[in-house]
Amino acid sequence: MANLAGHPVISWTVQRVSLAQRVDRCVVATSTLTGDDDLARWCKSHSVEVFRGDPEDVLDRYYQCSLKYEADHIVRVTGDCPMVDPEIVDRVATLAIDDSGIDYGTNGEPLTFPEGMTVEIIPQRTLHTAWKESTLPEDREHVTPFIRFQPERFRHGALVSEDDLSNIRLTVDYPDDLSGLTIIMATLNERGLLHSFTLQDLVQVWNDMPSARDLLNRVDRDLWRNAAMSEYEQADSGLDKS
Repeated sequence: MANLAGHPVISWTVQRVSLAQRVDRCVVATSTLTGDDDLARWCKSHSVEVFRGDPEDVLDRYYQCSLKYEADHIVRVTGDCPMVDPEIVDRVATLAIDDSGIDYGTNGEPLTFPEGMTVEIIPQRTLHTAWKESTLPEDREHVTPFIRFQPERFRHGALVSEDDLSNIRLTVDYPDDLSGLTIIMATLNERGLLHSFTLQDLVQVWNDMPSARDLLNRVDRDLWRNAAMSEYEQADSGLDKS
């Protein structure tokens, strides 16, 4: 709900995802905690569909949401990605929608797009398997590690950028991120692109605005993935010992 260029962060994320052509409906899947009441009220007052589920078992929240809306495929974009490009959402969605053999599609493995531009698509059958079988806390909290870290079991589809843009960071995890994105948004507005910007526009602004880069270029990135990988390594070690 933090302010970004006059609107809550979630407003930008919803707006950007809703521009994608291959997404039939956009649902904000938040928790049942009272701390998320303001978010749920904002969604309802702006005609944005909202589903409320388990605060910690986010995988269950996603699964129950997918059942309510009878989704064949679930396109996942995290709420802290207000700059996500609708064209990339469409390109990732196409991976699994057009190929029934794909169990999981993403532009985040390998990471060649900016952080904050990651999109995942999960067929309902794959989400059901993960929901039914996964037990590690990181699996339940972060939704897709059970699928991401088992490529030998689940067939992956990857969208890779022609240029490696993984050095660019466009997400909201820290207070400085809001300041950095505010600079980027102001520059996009000056260029008449605030409501129609593409990834290419963002790359250009990134290159032009060192003040924004300094605020957004965190060293400690992707901490959740490191934690998840650690859990998998420990689990594998335990299996080897037995």
